[in-house]
Amino acid sequence: MDTQDRVIGLGGLSRLELGMRPSPLEHRPALASGLDVDVDLWVKRDDLYGPGVGGNKIRKLEYVVADALQRGCDTLVTTGAVQSNHARLTAVAGAVCGLGVHLVLDGDPVEKSGGNLVLDRLAGAELHFVRTQTWDELNAATQAVADELAAAGRRCCVIPVGASMPLGAVGYADAYLELVSQLDEMGVQAEYLVHACGSGGTQGGLLAGRALAAATGSGVTRAVDGTAASSHATLPRVVGVDVAKSKGELGPVVTEIAAGCLALVGSEAAVAAEDLVLVDGTGPAYGVVTPEGADAITVALRTSGILLDPVYSGKALGALPELVEGGVIRRGATVVFLHTGGSPALFAPSYADAVVDLL
Repeated sequence: MDTQDRVIGLGGLSRLELGMRPSPLEHRPALASGLDVDVDLWVKRDDLYGPGVGGNKIRKLEYVVADALQRGCDTLVTTGAVQSNHARLTAVAGAVCGLGVHLVLDGDPVEKSGGNLVLDRLAGAELHFVRTQTWDELNAATQAVADELAAAGRRCCVIPVGASMPLGAVGYADAYLELVSQLDEMGVQAEYLVHACGSGGTQGGLLAGRALAAATGSGVTRAVDGTAASSHATLPRVVGVDVAKSKGELGPVVTEIAAGCLALVGSEAAVAAEDLVLVDGTGPAYGVVTPEGADAITVALRTSGILLDPVYSGKALGALPELVEGGVIRRGATVVFLHTGGSPALFAPSYADAVVDLL
């Protein structure tokens, strides 16, 4: 990648320009009506952000891969499920930047077709399929691949699942400030920002971005005379829909990533305990298609032409009616749904059949 494609990002950190900013912010009242949910709904289209079909991981990789290049790395090594969006986008980002990519994917060999795997292979990534029972085992398998590559003389950057680390989260602190700027330009006062949360990095970054915005007065409500009328109430509250874990496992991870993100950008701002809103939307298990998710996928396509995925964005949007019904989101509120991407997974045979079967 040409040096001019590297810029100074948030906190003075190096960032690659892999996506075109800002990603669109679209008003979608028909989608809210189709879901039968009483909110004024907007969609932040990060599914359109960056190469390789796009998605939220690109914003993280802009910082992580820039750092890897600065450190002289020639190979990216990361991990995820067989249909991992993060793995797909790491493969694409690495290819665009001239880096080798090794993906350690947790899944059965019979799942080696369709969806993200097609793009993994087209991007030139080396795929390593393993079967593990825990994240620790998967991480150990990933490190073993990196160690073998290092022994062969490669300089590896090992990226955790989802690029969910403080440096990756800087991409979503950045994105939150971008969203606030868009809302301010459009004169929209959004109260909530809803998104799918899997490994915690996106929510950690968004919470850090909100803390930065509150500390600097970004996105404040303006009175008629142009003076600041309010600073905190107009910053949309971040609501994460946990699609991967349960029983409070993810909350501490999100909080730790947010704190690390703020430290990296040199801010003394902090995320208060009450700022963490994380609700369970997993269903029976991670990666299992739910009726609510299938319904959201169908409604989004039929009302707005928006393509959701069955693992992340479909489940998160599918949780919106329950969030309103349960009082997590105020009835009649203005809500931004952050579309984090992931649509290629819909075309993996197992997911495509499962979604259609629930129609």
